[in-house]
Amino acid sequence: MRREQIEQWIAEGYNVLENKKPKVVQGDLWEYLNNHDGHGTDVYALSELAKCADHELHQIELRKYAQEYGQLGEKQFLRNEAIRLKSFDKYEAFLRLFYPNSVEKEVEEAKFLAERVRQVNKEEMEQWVTANHINVLLSDLNCLDEDAIVTGMVIPSEEVVSYTDGGLQDTMDCHLTPMEFFSHANAAMYWIDPKVKA
Repeated sequence: MRREQIEQWIAEGYNVLENKKPKVVQGDLWEYLNNHDGHGTDVYALSELAKCADHELHQIELRKYAQEYGQLGEKQFLRNEAIRLKSFDKYEAFLRLFYPNSVEKEVEEAKFLAERVRQVNKEEMEQWVTANHINVLLSDLNCLDEDAIVTGMVIPSEEVVSYTDGGLQDTMDCHLTPMEFFSHANAAMYWIDPKVKA
């Protein structure tokens, strides 16, 4: 979640972010938010998010993954951040605290992947999917998270439906078809691992 995106949504007339999607709530916004509070939904007033500093927005995202998956969610979020930013200190410190037996291996894998991962626009991503005949996309974080790192996969066509069932609802390790992904993801840029898994 980034401040620029929040400000853009507000300018477009949206007033709520619900499950990572902007929407317009008619009527009493605060009543709507109170009705959803504590029901396991991810609902925020965009006007309140716009007041948050970048590090506060980052903490909201981290907390979401930690609440949903505990240490594993926090680990996945920090790994993603380390790979994208090529900054491994927080991830390594977390691993030393909670996964001391796998620190070197995990950091080495993350650094290796960080050298491959790149950011592309939607057209470039669509070209990558088409050129490589990708029929399943795997995102490390929620597929609607603009910081998710997406990996392309080519699997037997008869397995696609069972492999991607429920991918949009997953918080981590989302498997979905390219059609599902492009019809729901609406970021200006995407992070991809260009190496396709077959």
